[in-house]
Amino acid sequence: MAVTVVVVSGPIGAGKTTLAQGLARRFVALHLHSKDFLRKHGGDGSRRTRQELTVALDRETGGRWLADGVLAALRGHGLDAPRLIIVDAASSEAQLDGLRGSPGLRVVHVHLETPEPEQARRDAEPDSFEAAWAHSAERAVHALASLAELVVDTARTPPDAVLVRVASRLGLYGRLGERLVDLIVPGPHDGVDTRPLTAQLAPHYAVLFRPDGPDPRPSREELEDAFARGHHVLVESEGPSASGCIQAAGIAPGRVRRVVLACRSEGRAFDWVGLREAASLNAPTDLALIFAGDLAATNWAARRFDQLTDAARHHLEELERVAGAPVSFLAPSPEARHLIERRPW
Repeated sequence: MAVTVVVVSGPIGAGKTTLAQGLARRFVALHLHSKDFLRKHGGDGSRRTRQELTVALDRETGGRWLADGVLAALRGHGLDAPRLIIVDAASSEAQLDGLRGSPGLRVVHVHLETPEPEQARRDAEPDSFEAAWAHSAERAVHALASLAELVVDTARTPPDAVLVRVASRLGLYGRLGERLVDLIVPGPHDGVDTRPLTAQLAPHYAVLFRPDGPDPRPSREELEDAFARGHHVLVESEGPSASGCIQAAGIAPGRVRRVVLACRSEGRAFDWVGLREAASLNAPTDLALIFAGDLAATNWAARRFDQLTDAARHHLEELERVAGAPVSFLAPSPEARHLIERRPW
């Protein structure tokens, strides 16, 4: 699998390091700085010395020195090497060509630009700005904009917006319409304990939480990271509303894949009107049913749906017609430690 290498270019003060640090922090990427590679070639002096050394290395290696430094860093990490690397920064077409010609690297070039007055204001080494800005190596950086997959004017775009634009170009947020969230919603009946269902489903999910529960819920960034990796999320609702649950969880409705409505039934005294109202409110894709009373007394030993009594099976069929969803999970009694399962997902 190719390693994605984001190569940042741009003039002095354009925000290259700010972007690289933001990507590294937000997406756990490896931040490589060209200054560190230059130091290995004796570039420990002033900025002008580094500029002169960059030109000399480009001439001696055909620009390969930057790619060689990146590949050496990857080898140093071995099997633990991250899949996203930020190179801060490239300053010539030859350096870009060297990276693009390296096997196993998927190179994405991002160029940042900003007007000269803004460059001078932001420069971390203001005493040497004029001399550095006039150097031929710095002047050549502006031409790299025409080679980039994305060009951002940082004078008009704040750092957080630059980060969002670059991350979106890289596909780091995942597909927004991918349905990866399943909800467990208690029905209108008292005594519905959703914990056994949650416990049985939990091993199949990367993230599990209750929005109004006592434990800290995942942050927006943690959820975005889970979605970007294609991980499924299980959310257990405190209240009887799926829409209220996803709003409290900070999840878009388009992310929802399944809504499991949990109900309790004793058979004869079942609240059919309440079930229909709950189904209309939540549009469940599945039902999770707990048998109680006479239904539990006559079915407590069942381990499969075909072991249920005729009365129980007929009751399930009518539940499914009223709710418009299949019974995918069944606890044959309130004390049951197992759930009979026939989910198609």
